[in-house]
Amino acid sequence: MALLTRIKTSLTIPAQRRVAGLLDGAYASIHAGRSLDFADLRAYVPGDDVKDIDWNATARGDEVLVKRYVGDRKHTIMVVVDIGREMAGTAAIAPTRLPGEGAHAWTGTSESVAPVPMVSESVAPVPMVSESVADVAITVAGLLGWLAVGHGDYASIASMGADGPFLPRPTLRGTELERMLVAVQESSTPGSPPARFDDLVRTMIAATRRRTVMFLVTADVMPGHAALASMRRLAAQHQLVHIAIGELDPWAAARAGRELRDVDSGLGLPSFVGHDAVLAREFARQTERRHAERARALEQIGVPHAEISPDDVVITQVLSVLERMRHVSTR
Repeated sequence: MALLTRIKTSLTIPAQRRVAGLLDGAYASIHAGRSLDFADLRAYVPGDDVKDIDWNATARGDEVLVKRYVGDRKHTIMVVVDIGREMAGTAAIAPTRLPGEGAHAWTGTSESVAPVPMVSESVAPVPMVSESVADVAITVAGLLGWLAVGHGDYASIASMGADGPFLPRPTLRGTELERMLVAVQESSTPGSPPARFDDLVRTMIAATRRRTVMFLVTADVMPGHAALASMRRLAAQHQLVHIAIGELDPWAAARAGRELRDVDSGLGLPSFVGHDAVLAREFARQTERRHAERARALEQIGVPHAEISPDDVVITQVLSVLERMRHVSTR
């Protein structure tokens, strides 16, 4: 389980402690009723179903006793990833080893950007690697799935590929999660078809009738009117959260001497761009505007949202999203 193992080993000890208590006690509760898991016995009170009376235990004592059961409170966590060649775009460029520090737990690679050394007068050359948007999405999806399975909940990682929707059955097994993550990885290369977000969210409306906690993981894009309409319906069916993965700032990469190419057209970014302050400011302004428009649109349809910056620790950001959800749900 290479992908899932890398995600789990990326958790530092403080993060593991946060994970341990993040979902504990959120769902399971003891209540009167019938299910597969017996809990204990208690005294009969008027209104209890006579079918719950334990006649053998009652005969041994001097009071009528009824059985209590642990009700099934398993949730289904669905992570829906908008795969396609857009996901092959570079999200971040980072050294595999920082001076004086150990190696990073997991760094992805991109076919379109080759590693180059960064030279300093005081330290040895530091090799650089690039991490694609798909790499970050896999980290997000894998962590959410692993947390769910570890808590005893069902998890599924769905997507829309060239051959149609990939809707794996929710599972409690890590080996199945690994298979789902590999499907995301294999469908997010520069040679993959473009993403089909409108089709994806429309498909998810009829994908499951059971209420789920559903995370939509996409690149840093603005959903269109059709997608927003479908997301509104999804939000009525499920507890829906949208997570957008940020992309690499091409001006910062150009200033660092990196050669970048557009995923769709294959055209390279001119070298002079990295030194054009006016273009850099306009790019930042347009990015900020897109984020604000997306936030307003999602808030209007009642969908919580988050933006994951690949320049920061991704796992810490995902845990923060879950903590915010938990605080909202307990108000």
